[in-house]
Amino acid sequence: MPDLHSQKEITEQLETIRIQLSRIHHDLNNPLSVISGNVELLGELTRALGMEADLGGPVDDLTKAVDQLTEHVDRLLAVRGLLNELTRQLDGAS
Repeated sequence: MPDLHSQKEITEQLETIRIQLSRIHHDLNNPLSVISGNVELLGELTRALGMEADLGGPVDDLTKAVDQLTEHVDRLLAVRGLLNELTRQLDGAS
């Protein structure tokens, strides 16, 4: 078991990583929301103008890509949760 000083350093490093993950999530999620909204608008315009035959495939591809990116970005929150749990375990061990 690490000594208290090392454990404190580890806890501080985990907190730094957790904060960085939160910032990355936020920094990626905001532009992703803009992209998602614009892809949705593009899809609506494509349907309204009857251009599904020409643009339906690319719009679907964009929608799938946005969904995949959203899943990846949301995984950052899961990792942050794991770091929170690890930090709690370290704090409980002291």
